[in-house]
Amino acid sequence: MKKYIIFFFLLVFSAFRMSADENSNAPINLQHQNQHDHLEYYPPADMPEAYFDSDEMEIIIEADGFADYYVVNIISQVTMQSVIYTQISGYGDSVDVSSLPDGYYRLVITSSNNNVFEGYFMIETE
Repeated sequence: MKKYIIFFFLLVFSAFRMSADENSNAPINLQHQNQHDHLEYYPPADMPEAYFDSDEMEIIIEADGFADYYVVNIISQVTMQSVIYTQISGYGDSVDVSSLPDGYYRLVITSSNNNVFEGYFMIETE
């Protein structure tokens, strides 16, 4: 019986830990914008991955160096105006978004190879 109780607590603890990790580093689903109308879709080699870290209030962009650099543009979906515009390394970097108010934002990442990737994220402070 003790094994089942220990197993239950381990299961609950691991589920709590996983949900805490997911909340602090939420992935941003990026879509390749200049893809062609083909039946098969292969993402470009320079497609980065992006995450919103709500604890540190930053966007984390991870890349493999297939592009020399990326231009990052964050656009408010309320005003439809650019609120952050910067350039980062082809290996990725983080972008501080702590100055932005709560709201819904579009992330546009353009590689030095002219591939455009878009995704959306929301800032909610408690």
